Amino acid sequence: MDPANSSRVLLVEGSSDMHVVIHLLQRHGLEPNFEIADKQGFPALRKSIYGEVNVSGRQALGILADANDDVNGRWQAITGRLAKAGCAVPKTPARAGSVFPGPRDMRVGVWLMPDNQGSGELEDFVHDLIPATDPVLPRARRYIDGIPEGERKFEKGKLTRAYVHAWLATRKEPRPMGTAIRTGDLLHDAGAASSFVNWLLRLFGP
Repeated sequence: MDPANSSRVLLVEGSSDMHVVIHLLQRHGLEPNFEIADKQGFPALRKSIYGEVNVSGRQALGILADANDDVNGRWQAITGRLAKAGCAVPKTPARAGSVFPGPRDMRVGVWLMPDNQGSGELEDFVHDLIPATDPVLPRARRYIDGIPEGERKFEKGKLTRAYVHAWLATRKEPRPMGTAIRTGDLLHDAGAASSFVNWLLRLFGP
């Protein structure tokens, strides 16, 4: 089904988010009962919010975005658009994931990666799915830390992203984050994963 016409839709910033959501649900024995709309970046996602709330027949709308370095600013950027569309938005994000009423008895939800509380992004969420006893992660971190700052091609605040992708590159068959969840290289019930899955269930229902 075209996400634009679906009664239940999750808006995401990119394809990595989409695949993490799908494979995480499947590892929990669930299949998505909603469509996922890849908005290809936060500016387009934010711009689409008002229209997405007002789609005819829409029953539930979820918004998944990175908090980045300002969780409160990102929360305000999203909920400001939702409020203009008639949603009863709370003042702050809930630890268990935010779900609140929209117009026409719609359910609306927001999750800011990694945990709907602090700064970070998808890779911070995924970093916490790496087994705690994994022997390679410390080596991957040392490798990244050993790159002189003047030779680094990633932004200063993106260290965890670099750690995660360096670790993924050491797998027997290097895979994207979502696929690594499916194959069991990444845990499906560590970090904020269980809370995130429960948020999806509360938002989109059985």
